Amino acid sequence: MSGIRDEWTTEDGSVRLLLGDCLEILPGLGKVDAVVTDPPYGIGFPYASYNDSRENLRALIHGAIVPAIGNSKRAVITPGITNVWEYPEADWVGAWTWDTTTARGFWGWSQWQPILLYGKDTWPGTNSNGGALKADRIHFSGGQAKIDHSDTGSHTCPKPVEFVLRLVRRFTLHAETILDPFMGSGTTGVACIRLGRRFIGIEKEPKYFETAKKRIRDELDKTRLIEKPKKLVQASFLEPAACGQS
Repeated sequence: MSGIRDEWTTEDGSVRLLLGDCLEILPGLGKVDAVVTDPPYGIGFPYASYNDSRENLRALIHGAIVPAIGNSKRAVITPGITNVWEYPEADWVGAWTWDTTTARGFWGWSQWQPILLYGKDTWPGTNSNGGALKADRIHFSGGQAKIDHSDTGSHTCPKPVEFVLRLVRRFTLHAETILDPFMGSGTTGVACIRLGRRFIGIEKEPKYFETAKKRIRDELDKTRLIEKPKKLVQASFLEPAACGQS
């Protein structure tokens, strides 16, 4: 698979972390069950190896995010308020909101952020007729949105683990393979481990890749899974049975 500069995989294959550009890696990755990701916002965050411009964000949307949506049963994306109109029309739009005692929210001046959902597949948590039971809001109060920055390292925009846990729990199923092409400090991977999902994470920044690897190893140690790191594993991670493909 082209574009991979480093790789770390658990012995049982339940977690695979890839260092490299998702634009180069995704074409060779294959299908997954779901995408859960918080892409760059295109507002000038100081990444070391990525120019966080609006033009580059558009290139990521069309070159990485749209193909990832097409290669998954479901996709859950938190695009930020200023970028929501850059994305393809979603099958469902919701929001996550939070309480704050200050005028400025956790991520911007507002106290809400949009959630975009894509996919015709039946969503987890459906009624007897197959209709999705998708609440239109995920709300946080008090310490629920707290971030441990000592855990996420120097990442410019980490999300609370509790928030990602709710997304993964609500919109994916046990043992499904979840992809985050903008892994950052690895919060989606931590949530997947806690909820019994398989995880693939792609990250371009080496320092965030190392932070994510440490967080995920620590989380695996907590769950007492036996795992050993491997570098540049050549075998395909996605077996047909893992994603329900025939």
